[in-house]
Formats: sequence, C-alpha cells, structure tokens
Amino acid sequence: MTKNKKEKKKPEHKENNKPKEKPGAHKNSDNIEYPVVDIEKSEEYQQLNDRYLRLAAEFENYKKRTAREYSRLTETAESSLIFQLLEVVDDFDRALHQDTDDIKTLKQGIEMILNKLKETLRKRGLKEIKAVDEEFDPVYHEAVMQKEVSDKDDGIIVEELQKGYFHNSRVLRPAKVIVAKKIIESSGDNNKDDNSD
Repeated sequence: MTKNKKEKKKPEHKENNKPKEKPGAHKNSDNIEYPVVDIEKSEEYQQLNDRYLRLAAEFENYKKRTAREYSRLTETAESSLIFQLLEVVDDFDRALHQDTDDIKTLKQGIEMILNKLKETLRKRGLKEIKAVDEEFDPVYHEAVMQKEVSDKDDGIIVEELQKGYFHNSRVLRPAKVIVAKKIIESSGDNNKDDNSD
C-alpha cells in the first residue's frame, strides 16, 4: 500500500504532446509538410503527362505541316498567275519590236494586249466596279471631289478618275470618282427677270 502512495506519476513523454501528423503526409527538417506520393497515382500522373506531351508534339507538327502546305499552295498560285502574265509580256515585247510608223495599227495591237491581260485577270476573279451614273457608295467608291451639275441628282457619280476592282467578292481597290452636286436654280431670280419686262 505504501509503495503505491510513494509512486510518483511519471511525466508524460514529450513526444505525446506533438500534434499528430496527417495520414499521407510527412515533415522534413524544416518542419514543412509534404504529401506522401502514392505510387499508383504517380503512375497515372506519368501516363497523363506522357499523353499531354505526345499531343503537344503532334499539334506542333500539325502547325508546321499546315504552314508548309499553305506556303506551297501560295507559291503554286503565284507561279500559275506569273506564267499566264508572261504571255502578255511577250505580246508587249513583240509590239515594241514592230517596225511600223502606223499609229493606228500600233494602237490596235496594244488594245488587243490589254484585252488579253484583262481576260487573264478576269479568270483569276478580278472584276471592275461600276461607277459612272451609279449612286455613290463609300464601300465601292472613293470621292475625290464634287462637281456642280444641273442634269444629275446629288450623289450620282459623273466621272471616274481611276477604275476600282473586286477580287472575287472582296473590294480590292475602290474606284476614284467625281460626285454630282446638283445646282438648284432659285425661282426668285426668274421672277425678277419676268418683272423687269
């Protein structure tokens, strides 16, 4: 009995006072908590990472391949147009080497070459924008100036200074035009003339 009384309570070990570590985590010497790596999850991560890297590489290759194909198509289109224009260059070359003083014949030859050039460009999608006697539209026309006229309404194009063109459905170059500004004759002036008689 006396032995039991004399027995002192043993102090609890200090380790018991430490906070319990979370399962699946451990601390290093700096007391920073790091997750414990699950081997199965690590393998799954590795598979996903490998898949991501493969997809990224495939996409990069696709971009390079597409750029190469676009460049090749552009070069082919340019070569085709240049080849067709060479025929027009040949015609001009022949016209310049013609030994003639007949201006009329020379003019006819140039007109034929011009028509051939226009036809070549027309086949490639080039089309003239209508201008004279059309209503001014800023999408298709560029007004350089206004001209006072009595026989046309305001906003009607009276003169074309430079032709405009579509390439397929897109405006390649708007037509430079002069737009009508109608002269309004005042009736007061006429009445004065009538009264003066």
